[in-house]
Amino acid sequence: MQQYDAFIAAGGISPWLQDICGTPYRCLAVVGGRRLIDYITEALLGSGRIRRIVVAAAPEALAQLEDTLPASVSLCPAAPTLSGTACDAVQYFGDGCSPKILGVCDDIPLLTAAGTQDFLSQCEACPNGQVYYPIIPRSACLEQFPHAQRTYGKLRDGAFTGGNMMLIDKTVIPLAQAKADEIFALRKSPLRLANWLGWSFIFKALLHRLTIEEAEQRFNKIMGMTSKAVVTSHAGIGMDIDKPTDLRLAEQYLAK
Repeated sequence: MQQYDAFIAAGGISPWLQDICGTPYRCLAVVGGRRLIDYITEALLGSGRIRRIVVAAAPEALAQLEDTLPASVSLCPAAPTLSGTACDAVQYFGDGCSPKILGVCDDIPLLTAAGTQDFLSQCEACPNGQVYYPIIPRSACLEQFPHAQRTYGKLRDGAFTGGNMMLIDKTVIPLAQAKADEIFALRKSPLRLANWLGWSFIFKALLHRLTIEEAEQRFNKIMGMTSKAVVTSHAGIGMDIDKPTDLRLAEQYLAK
């Protein structure tokens, strides 16, 4: 069974958490008696597919995480961007880094070992991909978390929400970082961003005529790498903590 190295992007700060959890750092927020980071590391290690984890967090959070995580979990400072954190994680693991590395956000306490296994197994079924991203059908989200308020993108294939992890070929991470910087530079110019994406792509998306395959093809062209959207029914991958209502909902499900 193939093993992977993983990094958790744990540099996120949510000021509203301060009044509720006593800390603005998401990875340290206690939900259902445990920190968010503990649920995530448990799910990853429990999958049997992850050999090493590096948690990339803010310096203030790192001090509180020291000596509180399993032996196979290491710590390093978070980079300003997700792509930068991925680059740092590959360097941290060194020459022995797995060919593909799993990146996970720090605010999905409903992630499960089974969900991690399913995502990685589906990625392995398409071995030529360089970037894999999970999407969850609305029907699966409503079945498992009927009271959750999620944002869905409507495609010809159905309505989906995005997950909060990604499997990336380590060789394309520098290119992904450069492209991410390019997109960030375009964010304040909708016209330039639309030209970059392509108007036909945008119109199809607005009319809900875009398919998963077409979205993959467009991503491949503009990013210069091979991507694959992985449809998974494990909705916990997409249940991130963005607001107080998400936190309360997570507490209810974790209590069960």
